[in-house]
Amino acid sequence: MSDSPQPSSVLNRARCPNCNEPWLRPTQLPGRLRCVNCLSRFELVSQCPNCGEHGTIARMSQTEDLQCQSCGASMLREA
Repeated sequence: MSDSPQPSSVLNRARCPNCNEPWLRPTQLPGRLRCVNCLSRFELVSQCPNCGEHGTIARMSQTEDLQCQSCGASMLREA
């Protein structure tokens, strides 16, 4: 048996909230993302839709920027 990692861990990309595939990409508009797999559009919001905590939107360099710092919920809203 090989100990090769799963394909999604190799890609290390943000996962789409709709289809859960690692194909979320930024668009030309800041704070907007689109899934290349299911073509859903998302907007990065500054207030968590789950707990209401306000967070500063930083440049998206890692997938951790897409989660609420307080509750861990997604900071993406379908656009």
